[in-house]
Amino acid sequence: MPKNTFLSNPANTTTKPCHRRLEDLNLLDDFLFRQMLLQEDTGEEFCRILLSTILGKPIRKVHVVPQKDIPGIDTHRHGIRMDTYIKAVSDDLPFTGEASLDAEVLPAIYDIEPNNRYEKETLPRRMRYYHGLIDTQLLASDMSYKALPEVIIITILPYDPFGKNRMIYTIQNQCIEEHSLPYDDGAKKIFLYTKGIEGNPSQELCDMLKYLEETTAKNVTNQNIAAVESLVNKVKRRKEVSISYMKSWEWEQMIREEATQEGLQEGLQQGLQQGLQQGRQLGKEEGKTEARQESIKILIETCQKLGASIGDTSSMLKENYRLSAEEAQAYLKSYWT
Repeated sequence: MPKNTFLSNPANTTTKPCHRRLEDLNLLDDFLFRQMLLQEDTGEEFCRILLSTILGKPIRKVHVVPQKDIPGIDTHRHGIRMDTYIKAVSDDLPFTGEASLDAEVLPAIYDIEPNNRYEKETLPRRMRYYHGLIDTQLLASDMSYKALPEVIIITILPYDPFGKNRMIYTIQNQCIEEHSLPYDDGAKKIFLYTKGIEGNPSQELCDMLKYLEETTAKNVTNQNIAAVESLVNKVKRRKEVSISYMKSWEWEQMIREEATQEGLQEGLQQGLQQGLQQGRQLGKEEGKTEARQESIKILIETCQKLGASIGDTSSMLKENYRLSAEEAQAYLKSYWT
């Protein structure tokens, strides 16, 4: 699930993201969460503790595939990238340690997705698509549908996805006409709202989600979080992680600057076209000097507001109003402030 490292604010899209130090990142930030998984000595233990806390039961062993890519069903279909692809193994089943998806020995597949990006409206259909693509990877042609393992997608959010102030929202399919009718297709979605209070969530989960959102020593309140804090500090101190963070920031900054420049250029062209159209409308009646002058004034003001150079504006005046260089210069002197 592609994501930003800050919560998008629909009401304020002009805020320029500032560069944050690696040591100030939280576990809800995509970069730090990903690095926790990529490090061989931290990924599985971090996920085991996190999954045990979320599910409220001990997990003995997990096998983690960080950032697993699942392609679309063909080259023209949308693929997905799972942040944390976890194969959890219970005490009564052998753990093979292999990366293959052998559904016959796996009780469940978990995908944990911390998400700082505000995308409340698309979450349900996004989860539907994730489930569909994940299932395509789990069943070989000679296997029974009974062999399909449970797939649980866990999304951790700093905003309330459904507006009920719950910390835990568990979503499963059911029969609309008969709510008590058992219907277990093995597909489950769990949305965790870090600040939710309804539903009597466990204190362990409350504390863990608070720590994920604000990953500082002051939020270490139990042994599990202390263990995660130790892993976080280990990862943050690594030179290769620091270098990777610097490169990722530079890359994101370059993309932002290119997108901003493209947006400015597009806005300039659109603004100039609107200015020209408005100016031409005023100047339709040839011979009316006042209308013509007002049209020229609008064009110059539009160019200036949108950041066009004096030279470019002069060229546009000469092209659109058939002015001489001297006439264009005179108008610029009058209206360019």
